[in-house]
Amino acid sequence: MQKCRGMDWNDLRYLLALREHGSLSAAARYLRVNQATVGRRLTALQRDVGVALVERSSQGMRLTPAGEQAVLAARRIEETTVSLERQLAGAEPRVAGLVRITAPDTVASQLLAPHLSELRTRHPELRLELVASARAVNLSRREADVAVRLFRPLEPTLAVRRLGTLAFALYASREYVRRHGRPRPDSLREHVLVGDDDSVTGTPEKQWLEEVGQGASFVLRSNSRYAQLAAARAGAGVALLPCYLVDVEQGLVRLCEPDVVPPREAWLVVHQDLQRVPRVRAVLDFVAEVFTREKPRLRGERPAPGRRPGSK
Repeated sequence: MQKCRGMDWNDLRYLLALREHGSLSAAARYLRVNQATVGRRLTALQRDVGVALVERSSQGMRLTPAGEQAVLAARRIEETTVSLERQLAGAEPRVAGLVRITAPDTVASQLLAPHLSELRTRHPELRLELVASARAVNLSRREADVAVRLFRPLEPTLAVRRLGTLAFALYASREYVRRHGRPRPDSLREHVLVGDDDSVTGTPEKQWLEEVGQGASFVLRSNSRYAQLAAARAGAGVALLPCYLVDVEQGLVRLCEPDVVPPREAWLVVHQDLQRVPRVRAVLDFVAEVFTREKPRLRGERPAPGRRPGSK
């Protein structure tokens, strides 16, 4: 009699990703593999357990009742595995190994990335990944170890530290001002604007711009600060942007003081089980140090002539 080899527990990750992300392609992106790999592992899992776990429908792939039952088990296995990983991470007494940091795109590129070589100089055995994304990744699943978020998380398993505030102001190109005059917050209805798209919701700066610019025409809406900056630089319209991103630009004019616009708060976030792990602790302290060092720039204080923002 041939012995059944049983299922590969690792294949449950692919089923769980499909359940939570809705399609083979989305599951593949999340798992950082190609779509064919996801399909192959799901086929192998169903062959090993001898029952259909997924089926095709007019809306795409969906789980069968047996698949939903398997997902419940997969979640329990994942929670146990990730919890064990966090416990074992604390066994390394050195500042060594990989730490994955996530932050919004402009924070990652403008504030963190320029300083990370200094952190590596301090701790040569430290390896870093910097993920630029506005998505609030799941720290409990170790999608990242450390996060900078522009809202305060409320999950009880997370430890948070307030980093400070990020100032915003209105900006336009010198050419726009020459052609249309200098916009003021109380005259935005007479101008064309550049702002956030509908994927950005509930932020204080977007609500402010929608209120003071009520009735104005938006020439561009985007979820990318860099796209908004490029449009403003090209003279397309008036944009509301973070001062730390724009004040280094030579071609843009600041149209109001930062205290006119509601600021954003920045928070440093880590899972409670990781906050005392030496390599994670080193990164947490360094990120907080960077924000302290960059505080004038973040508040929108203009740099002295000839002085690069963030320099000592």
